[in-house]
Amino acid sequence: MKQPLLCLLFIVIVQQATGQTANNLCASAVNLTPSGTFITATGDLYLANATGSPTSTCNATRNDVWYRFTTPVGGITFATISVTLTSNPSSLTSTNTFIELYNATTCANATAVNTLGCFNVSAKRSWGGLAANTIYYFRVFTTAGTGSNPSRWGFTVTGESNNECSSATSVVPGTTNLMGSLFGATASSGIPTGCLGDPDDDVWYRFIAPASYATITLGSVGANLATSGARMQVFSQTTGCGSLVSFACNTQTNVLNLTGLDINSTYYIRVYGHGTGNLGASTANAGSVFTLSITPSAPTNVTAGRMKEVYRQIILSAPGVLADPWEVTYGPDGYLWITESKGSRIYRMHPTTGVRDTLLNISQGSTFFTLPAETAFNLTFDVAASGPQGGLAGLALHPNLLHPTDPKNFVYVSYIHTSNGGSSPTGIFFTNRIARFNYNPTTKKLESPISICDTIRGSNDHNSQRMAIAKVGDSSFLFYAAGDMGSGQFSNRDRPMRAQDSTSYEGKILRFRLVPDADVNTYQRWIPNDNPYTNSAVWCIGIRNNQGFAVDTLNKILYGSSHGPYSDDEINIIQRYKNYGHPLVIGYKADDNYNTSTAGASNTTSSCPMINDESFNADSINTRPYAKYKDPLFSAYAEPQASLHNIWLTNPGNGGWPSEGWSGMDFYSNNIIPNWKNSLIVSSLKWGRILKLKLGAGDTTIVKTAGFDTVSYFGSTNRFRDIAFSPNGRDMYVVMDRSATTSGPSAASPVVPACGGCVQKYSFLGYSDVAGKSSISDSIYVTAGSPGSCLPGTTIIIDSMNTNLWVPITGPEGNIMAEIKANGNILDTIRSSFYVHGGPTRVTGSKRYLNRNITINPKNTPVTPVSIRLYISKAEFDTLDANPLSGISSIGDLKILKNSDTCGNVAYSNATAVTTGVALAHGEFGYVLGGDVSSFSTFYFGSAPITLPVNLLTFTGELQGNATLLEWKTTQETNTSHFVVERSLDGNNYSAIGNVAAAGSSNSTIQYNLIDHEAGQQPTTILYYRLKMMDRDGQFTYSNVITIVLPTMTGKIAVTPNPVASRARVLITATRDGKTQWKLTDNSGRVISNGSENIRKGNNQFYIDMNKLSAGVYYLNVNGAGIDNLVKIQKQ
Repeated sequence: MKQPLLCLLFIVIVQQATGQTANNLCASAVNLTPSGTFITATGDLYLANATGSPTSTCNATRNDVWYRFTTPVGGITFATISVTLTSNPSSLTSTNTFIELYNATTCANATAVNTLGCFNVSAKRSWGGLAANTIYYFRVFTTAGTGSNPSRWGFTVTGESNNECSSATSVVPGTTNLMGSLFGATASSGIPTGCLGDPDDDVWYRFIAPASYATITLGSVGANLATSGARMQVFSQTTGCGSLVSFACNTQTNVLNLTGLDINSTYYIRVYGHGTGNLGASTANAGSVFTLSITPSAPTNVTAGRMKEVYRQIILSAPGVLADPWEVTYGPDGYLWITESKGSRIYRMHPTTGVRDTLLNISQGSTFFTLPAETAFNLTFDVAASGPQGGLAGLALHPNLLHPTDPKNFVYVSYIHTSNGGSSPTGIFFTNRIARFNYNPTTKKLESPISICDTIRGSNDHNSQRMAIAKVGDSSFLFYAAGDMGSGQFSNRDRPMRAQDSTSYEGKILRFRLVPDADVNTYQRWIPNDNPYTNSAVWCIGIRNNQGFAVDTLNKILYGSSHGPYSDDEINIIQRYKNYGHPLVIGYKADDNYNTSTAGASNTTSSCPMINDESFNADSINTRPYAKYKDPLFSAYAEPQASLHNIWLTNPGNGGWPSEGWSGMDFYSNNIIPNWKNSLIVSSLKWGRILKLKLGAGDTTIVKTAGFDTVSYFGSTNRFRDIAFSPNGRDMYVVMDRSATTSGPSAASPVVPACGGCVQKYSFLGYSDVAGKSSISDSIYVTAGSPGSCLPGTTIIIDSMNTNLWVPITGPEGNIMAEIKANGNILDTIRSSFYVHGGPTRVTGSKRYLNRNITINPKNTPVTPVSIRLYISKAEFDTLDANPLSGISSIGDLKILKNSDTCGNVAYSNATAVTTGVALAHGEFGYVLGGDVSSFSTFYFGSAPITLPVNLLTFTGELQGNATLLEWKTTQETNTSHFVVERSLDGNNYSAIGNVAAAGSSNSTIQYNLIDHEAGQQPTTILYYRLKMMDRDGQFTYSNVITIVLPTMTGKIAVTPNPVASRARVLITATRDGKTQWKLTDNSGRVISNGSENIRKGNNQFYIDMNKLSAGVYYLNVNGAGIDNLVKIQKQ
């Protein structure tokens, strides 16, 4: 039979307001009586001291309070105890507060000799192998002084036992490194089998599935458990432990990927040792320990950055699972491609479930490859033990990877291949290699390695190894960052500094071809012939430690992020034949802040030269016949010279250096997140965060956001190594080193949980609501639009995660257009557009209204009212305000008006007023208006509802033979003059085809019609029609547009627009493929221009530039491919 559980009933400890805690001494320990399965008690360490306390195995200072409990009768027992700090603010932290359990039945025996383990309270702590019916003492203590701030020392203690299914520990998905142990665990009876091994020493957990998938990971497995074989069995259930059904088992690995889970259902996990026998009955606690992680996490919303953006955070891969992920890239297959620097593997990870498979393993002794020529690419040393910077680090995917018609399934990898020894201070030496692999889409493995370059020197410092593919001209190339090898500092301080030596690859950016050319020398085939240095891969020089690349594909700009020595982390625009100054110029040359310092170690020897005058050094570089100096695009934390020189002299440790070690970088080109489009997003090693730097015009300057050069996000105690974005622009993925940041989280807020070696996903959701208003920053501009055009806004999604947030809609440049707070409605996909009028104030009927309208169409109609915020520019408001007939004198006079129009240049139908509860300035150049609506369509802005002089009930068209019958019905006509029927071949340029007189003034329903007898003669398959409804005072409004689809007409040509002002568009509908000849003649028959066009059967088009021709009549003759037509063109 299963042994009785140890469960602790904790009694509330009553503290005097200013007195010492009653259980400060072991002799006065609070007695806790087992009862139930999960109990919590409060405690307090105010005025606690070490009087009469034994020494501790984990810290000398021990201001403590004491507890004791008696295990139940019946045998071996098992317990987990956790301490939660409850005061806010609190003087206690997870690193200055501890719990220690003693194998002692009396206080006299509660000594260091009898301790069962002392731990900080950062996680649950487990003890097993406890004797039945026995007294145990434990204490909670802090190393902090407890003599002040009486309200800051509270905590709760929780006891539980998970030796039975019925007392399974509840785990929230996203929990990582939950400490567990099999020490003292015994078998559970009546549990279904189905997995390998003997579950005679199990412990239990349970979780509620937040998604249909999960990954369960065992980490830090103790030696005894590893020898026995750590096993997991997952059960589904319907009514609890009595209805368990085996769902999944792990075998040889400590990772279990689950799919097909029922969302919000409870699942049980049993952890046990594969071997027979009670693992923990006679072995040390440490031998049977493990950590449990469940990912992905249940989505958690975090607010990040001074811009107050809200993100959904999910842990895709738990701590410690990946051995220092280095590169993360979003592949064309929709998966994350991740390099594992210390594991020498490349993984392909699902961006939602976190499930991964191994693409490559080239670790020392790996059997991934079998052919000797391929196993030669394996590492020749133990990378984890040798400690080089990086490892298997860089990754680049060919632009045509998995291309549907022209695939180039090449994957480029950079890694440290060989250890070459060395020692401090002359240097630690390695050899780096760049190799190309073929990706096999069937096996999903990397195959057929080819060496591109295998002679790049490496180091244990400043190895860089980052790669990127970028265009130079019209061709793509592979760029590789080679650091300065740490020359001049630490264990490489006497290693020669070669960053200015163009014959060395150290401290350079290298450029290679993506495919070899026909050069005789094998390695020369990978070096472009137009590189600036003959037979060399060197592209530019003077680089310290380039840890990140980002590519602006539109402007063909390659950016690099590089660490500064003590300050001045740099963002550089990487260009051919440039010199970025290191170690002679650091940061901006003009600030001269490194004068009288070096880029290397202080107060010791260094191969870095003394910098006497940065400006002079930069000017001297420019006197050379090669590699002219280039200043960084941006230099961070450019300390004044005196302050920096003092840091160099005193060397306070890099926690006090004004730098943060920028690493991986990406270029954000989407417009989903307001104010992010065309920004550099940089990951930070030292302060555990990412930063945004907004680029200015041409992407060659940095512009401030809300008055700051950078905006930071997601501060943590981990080193953010790299970042990647999904094509949707909402999801970003970060990978983290397993080590902590150098200076801790104090520089950033808020702090997210430490997650060493994790892959985390952040999805942009929107902005929080603050007293009915959005928390969006006023520094974000209102989208400008393009006068005379309907432009699309962003397509957004409102689901259960952001239904109560303000979700922004932006224009093409990423500036704000509108926001929606769905108030609990699930609107799903929302599409939008907006129109900006470039002329004078628009008039419909007698109403003047703003030169902007916004159209919003959700997939789902809201059930209850939805809140909206609509943004307009100050210039638009000023134009309307200046019109004496607008009825506007302040922003408070402006109302939101709504009708059912599609996006267009005028209001086509009556627009009613929305109750406008918000009318405020938005920054210096905009306004925002807000209200609640029950449906969506198009929104206008004016002082009063728009009432059209004629109410158009219907407007329809029908093809009859080669003619179009157009019919429309009206009611409530007021001073209507006539209707102009307009036709267009392309939906943009309209011409009048007839007038129909109106009734004038009438409340009756009146029907009108017009026949377009020339419809069948038009050289297109789609015709567009609209009505221009004219008033007697000359004002007019447009109807909606209808389309007519024609049967295929062949052998026809047309010119649009006609008359033409500058460029004529020639439309040809041809009967067959072929070549046509055309010529343009003037009224005298003189040939003005001519040419030929290859056309295909069906619709074709080409353009003729008539901008410089004089006004008059011209004739276009087109002949060939079954066409012989002459068209008259009127040039304006």
